[in-house]
Amino acid sequence: MPAKYILLSNKIISDIAQQRLSFGQRMPAIRKFSKMHGVSNTTAINCYQNLQELGWLQAKPQSGYFVTQPFGKKAPPKFPQFTSKISQPKSITPLKEAMNSPFYISLIAPELIPLAALNRCTKLGNIRHQHLSHLYPEYQGQETLRNALSQHFSELYFPLNANKLMITNGCIDAVKTAIEVTTNPGDAIAISSPCFNGLIELLASLNRKAIEIPCFDAQLDLIQLERHLKEKTIKACLFNSNHINPQGISFSAQQKQKLAELAQKYQTPIIEDDIYLELSHSSITPLPIKHWDKSGWVLWCGSISKTISPSYRLGWCEPGSFFDKYLLNRSIRNYGVNLVVQNMLYEFIYSGQYAKHLKKLKIKLNQNVRDYHNVLSQHLPKQARISTPQGGLVIWIQVPNLNSKTLLLEAIKHKVYFRVGNEFSTLDLYKDCLRINIGWAIKPSLTNKSQTNDQFIRYQQLIKLCKLIKKQQHFL
Repeated sequence: MPAKYILLSNKIISDIAQQRLSFGQRMPAIRKFSKMHGVSNTTAINCYQNLQELGWLQAKPQSGYFVTQPFGKKAPPKFPQFTSKISQPKSITPLKEAMNSPFYISLIAPELIPLAALNRCTKLGNIRHQHLSHLYPEYQGQETLRNALSQHFSELYFPLNANKLMITNGCIDAVKTAIEVTTNPGDAIAISSPCFNGLIELLASLNRKAIEIPCFDAQLDLIQLERHLKEKTIKACLFNSNHINPQGISFSAQQKQKLAELAQKYQTPIIEDDIYLELSHSSITPLPIKHWDKSGWVLWCGSISKTISPSYRLGWCEPGSFFDKYLLNRSIRNYGVNLVVQNMLYEFIYSGQYAKHLKKLKIKLNQNVRDYHNVLSQHLPKQARISTPQGGLVIWIQVPNLNSKTLLLEAIKHKVYFRVGNEFSTLDLYKDCLRINIGWAIKPSLTNKSQTNDQFIRYQQLIKLCKLIKKQQHFL
């Protein structure tokens, strides 16, 4: 268990990252701070000193401590406030040539995948379960895997009932089924703005409409959301809540609790895509909306696509009160999930290797995001704004007057790829924004020459992107 001052430091870091504490804001005096958090003056002093060493606080003589920005001098992106309305999602054809590009898709680098351990677990898992090799997998998923997932999440995050879990073919498959059992074609679903482009494309493919709810200052506009709930213009909500793609923020615990309460009050389901839950860059992992769900209105979805690899196509859903409908849908449209992969993941979790892998991965991603932020802060125009994610795999960049679509066309000539901002909205928003993946290291390694070359190439590509942005700014 980390020391009290470390836990308190992580909470303050989260508050700064989520803009609940603003840059330049003066922190309470030591005595006041200790009373506010119920700790001793010594713990408060240690907390402030730790935050100062990490770069989150700056001490000014005879003035006190002030919130600063350890990732660089760039301010976080600004998000628009607008009146939400029904809109029609559209599908966007991805760039095939960009699928293996380090910045385009939210993925961890190949060298971060524990392939040798996974191969051993695949072999052991199939030996252990060879008596099932001639059968179709269970519709709900293998009991051994569901028990392993239940134990894993219950020990590290929040209580999870194995009997209520459904194993799916990845997170997007879990979300797709959740949409199908809670809504009908033509229904409107509330999403946050900006929203992961994959969810928007999923809504388009399922013939669902969207209502974008503004998300600014790291908070969802609950006033507008509740207005739509009262007017019954939405049939369900579809939200990320932790390390949200593309912003990198997490909703506060108060917002998550309020969302669970609104779902119950208006009997409107919330589909929670929580694929980044386990990718916090610190020792503090935020809880999902599902944690506050007392009546089964939250359908919680997750996957190993971001923590291990998307190639295994394995995810899950805890569908709450929609369990029977969810199971029926799976039994009609699917014949279970690949048993070989289920057995592998069971062994990987059961042996404790998954938890160890996550610890190492978080350290790597923490370093990655700092390296990316330092390069971007140094080479982007002065007016640029950069998100400071405390988890997940992406950074959101905003450059005033930038046309990210035009920028991409120029960047493609140099084989540099990224996601343009307006792909994350059904409205005419975020033209001056872009998203890049930070799952691939750019800092050269001293131990692996091929890895060093790869990382140096990525570094050069990132520098090239910054130069192209500056070039476009010059002609505006």
